[in-house]
This record gives sequence, structure tokens and C-alpha cells, in this order.
Amino acid sequence: MKSARIIVWITMVFIFSSGIVAFIKASSVSQTNHRLQKEVQTYQAKLDRASTNVSGYSPLLNNYMQEFLKVYLTYPNNTDDMDKRNQDLSAYYATNLITNDQAGKDNQTFNKAYLQSIYTQQGVKIAQYYVNYSVNNNPTSGYLNIPFKVKNSKFTVVSYPYFSNKIDPVGHIGKLQSKYSKGNQTTSVNLNNQVTDFTKSFLKKYAAAKTSDMKFIMANPQGLADNYKIVNIQNLRVYGTKSNPVVQCLLILKRSDSDIEHSENVTLKLAKQQTTYFVDEFNHNIGGD
Repeated sequence: MKSARIIVWITMVFIFSSGIVAFIKASSVSQTNHRLQKEVQTYQAKLDRASTNVSGYSPLLNNYMQEFLKVYLTYPNNTDDMDKRNQDLSAYYATNLITNDQAGKDNQTFNKAYLQSIYTQQGVKIAQYYVNYSVNNNPTSGYLNIPFKVKNSKFTVVSYPYFSNKIDPVGHIGKLQSKYSKGNQTTSVNLNNQVTDFTKSFLKKYAAAKTSDMKFIMANPQGLADNYKIVNIQNLRVYGTKSNPVVQCLLILKRSDSDIEHSENVTLKLAKQQTTYFVDEFNHNIGGD
């Protein structure tokens, strides 16, 4: 009997301990799932916001909006044509948007439209179009905002369009920045001189030579074929190592047939060869990597 009681207690302790371990594991899995769901929601929100930027524009969206605007901005002055216009609009509108516009004595026709901006307002994607239309043959224009949703390359207007002021894209969002700083500049005078001499020689050749002539010195050949002349090379700085130096500078060019100048930021990523360098990358900026 004593042995039986011991076995029973051991069994009960094992079952109780297993239950606790299972509960802890289940809680851990639940917390992990909750965390993953939040991360997925966060990433989805970021993707949703990113998809509404101007860079998210697609010809498919513009085609859809152009066809919608042709219908929306047309107001016939007879009942039959207005009924057909309302029926055609229902194909573009969300199911809870009702179109019941009435024909009046005035007539409006669509002329043309240009995409101005794609932006997000309270989680809703909005396409702003500059629209030109005529009321009784008198041209007029404005900026029309069209709320929409997109899924699987299908679009739907989810709220009634409205006019507003033009979205102003001009602003000061940030500064021109490089991943390199003064502290990253090479401290080797010899390396600095070698790379500086190569860079100046290379840029002169880049301005003078054709693209086909640059294939022996560049991974992705580029050449201006003497259409531009180098006026000056400023702010030249050398970073990196002896084997893989990086050069950044401001290149000032002018057209060969005029005195008009323009400036370009340049980043060169070089690879050391026997007595010279090879240009692995040639970028017209100093930002990012």
C-alpha cells in the first residue's frame, strides 16, 4: 500500500508538472503569435503607406482614373443621358455609394486630366488630378481628389470625389548626407594623392570619351563624348582602404557649345589594380551606401 501511494503521488506530481510546463509553453506560443501578428500588421501598414507614395503610381491606376473622370465630369442636360451616366458611375463606385444626379439646364463635358499627386489621408489612398472641363462650352479647371482602394490590381472609388487646393510638393525635408564623415577620410597622404590624381584623370576622360571607350576602366561604362567640359572638381575627399578606396566630389560641367554650367555630386568606388584603379561603381550622388 505504501508503495502504491508513492506511485500515485509521483504520478500526480508528474501530471501537475506536465500541465504547468504545457501551460508555460502555450503562453509562450500565444505571446509569440501575438508579437508576430503585431509585426505583420506593422509591416502591412508600412507597405500600405509606401504603396500610396508617388513612386507607387502605375499606368493601370492612371488608365482607371482617366476613364472614371470621363464619366464623372460629364453632366448631360437631358434625363436619359444622365441616367446612363449614373449607371456607368456605379461600376467605379463602392457598393454603398449612391449616384442619383439629376439633369438640369446646364451641360458639362470632360476635356483632360493630369495626375498631380497620390497621398494618404487617415489611411485612405487619394489620387489628386488636375482636371479641365467645360460648363456650357466655357473651359474651367481645378484639382479633384479621388479616394480609392486597390487590391489585386483592381481599383474602386470608395468616397465621393472633392475639389481642393493643389498639393504643394515643395519642401525642405532633409539635408544631402553621405554615409561617410570627416573621420572616415583616409589619413594616408600617399593614398590620398594617388586616388586624387586618378580621379581627376578619370573624370576628364569621362567627359571627353564615348561610352564604348570607357569599358576598360569602368564596370558600367559611361561617357559624355565631349558634349560637356569639366570646369572644376571641388570638395574631393577620399575614404576607404588602399585596395578599395571611395571618392566623393562635386563635379562642375558646362556644355561644349555654351557657357551654361551645372553641378553634379559624384561617388566613385574603386578597386586597386597594379599601377592604377578600376571604377567598380560610378554614382551621381553622395547619399546612401
